[in-house]
Amino acid sequence: MTHSVQSLPLFNRCYLRHSQRYMGNLYQVVVNTEDGESYEYEVEADNFAKATEIAEGFAMDLMVDITYVECYLMD
Repeated sequence: MTHSVQSLPLFNRCYLRHSQRYMGNLYQVVVNTEDGESYEYEVEADNFAKATEIAEGFAMDLMVDITYVECYLMD
């Protein structure tokens, strides 16, 4: 069973560099649980490690046991 969850606001952080607006990369993260369920998140982060950390935090709020996490960079 797959559950899709999206936190609001999706774009929670922006940087100003050289008078241009820079947002972190968007990642699709899938958290797989011991019960065979998976939860999908779209998160904004600077790298894969931070995206995984954010998604693990979301899963911990749901109080589920994590088996493994998949992280993909969105184009």
